[in-house]
Amino acid sequence: MSSGSSDHGVKASAQAKEENESESELNTAPKVPDQFADESFKLFSKIQVEEPTPQEALQIRNKCLWRILPFLCIGYHLMYVDKQTLGSSAILGIMQDAHLDSNQYNWLSSIFYFGYLLAEWPQNWALQRFPVAKWLAANLIIWGGITLLHIPCNSFASLFVVRFFLGVAEACIVPAFLLSMSMFFTYGEQAVMMPIMWSIGNSSPITSGLLSYGVLWIKTGDFSPWKWFMVITGVLTVIFGIAVYFLFPDSPLHANFLTYEERAKAILRIKENHSGIEQKLFKRYQFIEALKDPKTWLFFLHAWSQEMANGITNQYSLIINSFGFTILQTTLLGCVTGIVSFFSLISAAIALYYTKNSRAWISLIAYIPGALSSILLLALPWSNRWGLISGIWIRSTVGIPYAVVMIWAANASAGHTKKTTVIALYHIGYGLGNIISPQLFRPEWKPRYKPTWIILLVVACILPSIIIGILRFYLSQENKRRDKLQAEDQVTSNGIIETVDSEGGKVSRVVDNSQMDLTDRENLTL
Repeated sequence: MSSGSSDHGVKASAQAKEENESESELNTAPKVPDQFADESFKLFSKIQVEEPTPQEALQIRNKCLWRILPFLCIGYHLMYVDKQTLGSSAILGIMQDAHLDSNQYNWLSSIFYFGYLLAEWPQNWALQRFPVAKWLAANLIIWGGITLLHIPCNSFASLFVVRFFLGVAEACIVPAFLLSMSMFFTYGEQAVMMPIMWSIGNSSPITSGLLSYGVLWIKTGDFSPWKWFMVITGVLTVIFGIAVYFLFPDSPLHANFLTYEERAKAILRIKENHSGIEQKLFKRYQFIEALKDPKTWLFFLHAWSQEMANGITNQYSLIINSFGFTILQTTLLGCVTGIVSFFSLISAAIALYYTKNSRAWISLIAYIPGALSSILLLALPWSNRWGLISGIWIRSTVGIPYAVVMIWAANASAGHTKKTTVIALYHIGYGLGNIISPQLFRPEWKPRYKPTWIILLVVACILPSIIIGILRFYLSQENKRRDKLQAEDQVTSNGIIETVDSEGGKVSRVVDNSQMDLTDRENLTL
């Protein structure tokens, strides 16, 4: 009897200890009112489901892939074709029709990114405030319409205005795609998907080159080939925007291709992200936290330095033509940059799929051909036009670190306001780099552009490589700190959401951190 009593006492003591520890954990757990919770909390308040089995998770993932990924790939491709309309039009007659000199042409590239830069913050605010897909669709339709407005332009001033507003519309596109991806897919899936989408997007020189070649054969008098190029790309973008409005979901909560139960399981499937789906309220403290976070500015600096080379996008045709190739040859040879981009980014996606924690190394390797490109363009004699054009082609690999680091920036930050702030600042850095970059192709540096290639070697290859190394070290140290806290049982995976019942009483619900819209500094399980 005494032995049984003793055993019962030990069990009671252990149970009491466990309850006290659980109560202590909840006392220290984060608490938020329901209006500050993640949008997924609303769904789980109405429907209770078990976590999906591996087979169910795979089925839901595949459904999301087939419905989401094609839109993202087509969207990226159209975006890049539209962005290259100016570069393609340069050899199709726009410079003659609009009476442009080289400086004015460069400013038409820069002014696009002034509009992009000024609109980036308002566009990201709107993406948090309004349904993502509907806001994206509206901007796509406007963008297509503005592309068509290039056609009546016959002066630098008119093109200047149109290019500015084209940048305003584009400022929403990539952030919207990033937010959509983060709502439906795990971080690991996003890391592989981003290079795949970017490979489709960066293969746009193939489309642009073939379109340019095709419209050169259209003879319609004063309606020049570049105007036909604008007609085709503008109309396609408007049609795509309409399709996005009707078919692309705002979030898993509104994914009509999933049942209500599947929507809940789709959210549970990506619970490992620990960052929720979305939150429509702007949280000032998360905005300030993003501004104070060192990694935010490292990602910003990477975007700025990386994009210092992007001015070459609108110069490809002119540079290739300057090597001594005809206009018809130039339109076709420009396709090779798209082919190199496609295969290099697909290779990066495969490498990311089969490896872990390799984003930094893959990005650093991709900068090697970019650096070699500048060296070739500096060192080769002007008579070696195939060597020079090879230097242009291999530069396309630098699309890899842009795609990889951009999704890295989004995944390394949690809390919807903080995430949108980091994404906005990343693209502000992108815009700043693209404003400056076209000005590196100064008329007095033609045709060799030696100062340009030196600047791009140092600022757009060496500097971003250093930044990536610093980022990897910083985040590695942060992960070790969190692992140590978790080993010491100082990390809680649950929190409390406080709601008010029909009688005005306060009700507390224990939920997973992913439903609370916490930042990566608040939620140490990230």
